[in-house]
Amino acid sequence: MENSKNNKHIRKNFAHIAWEEAFLWEGCPLCFLINKTLWKTEDNFLYELVNDPKTRERIRKGNGFCPEHAIQLLNFKDTLGISIIFEDLIKNVIVPSLLKKNLPEGINCIFCEKEKEILNLYLSTLPDIFIDEESSLLWKEKAYSFCLPHWEIIKKKLPENLLKFIEAKDKKKKYPEYLFGSPLWDKDYSILFLKKIRIRGKNEF
Repeated sequence: MENSKNNKHIRKNFAHIAWEEAFLWEGCPLCFLINKTLWKTEDNFLYELVNDPKTRERIRKGNGFCPEHAIQLLNFKDTLGISIIFEDLIKNVIVPSLLKKNLPEGINCIFCEKEKEILNLYLSTLPDIFIDEESSLLWKEKAYSFCLPHWEIIKKKLPENLLKFIEAKDKKKKYPEYLFGSPLWDKDYSILFLKKIRIRGKNEF
């Protein structure tokens, strides 16, 4: 970008480094960041927060999990942690509601909230990515295009000059290998990402 010449040595925070990692992924960079971060959040939840009273209360008040995130939790195959959470929901939410003949209306899933937080975090740091010369080059030469749902969100958040910069790169027609919202939870992100690095790695530029 035009003003990147004056910003060759921008100090990179964790989000900036994460974006550069995502640019090496063969798919929508924002899908990668959200899925990877949410996967870590869900894994941490099953490992450390299943018996946390405040977390359990939040889940009860929210009437459990949305179908998408419930399936993602099941894919971790942590039968003990999952059984504890669902037993608690059955005893304290579902059964009392059935007895009162008043089924809960609506679900306020804690992972849906977390997903929105992750999205907003990375979108807020995206303008800095394209100011940095090294990151801009990485985007132009390595990254895949954003998926259409995320591109629609980005268009509402970024200034016009940055949108033009992104659109200019999209002339390369690099399409993601998977779609927004697809269930990727059977993949081991650490192994898969390291494989991508070896194939398309930093030694190439």
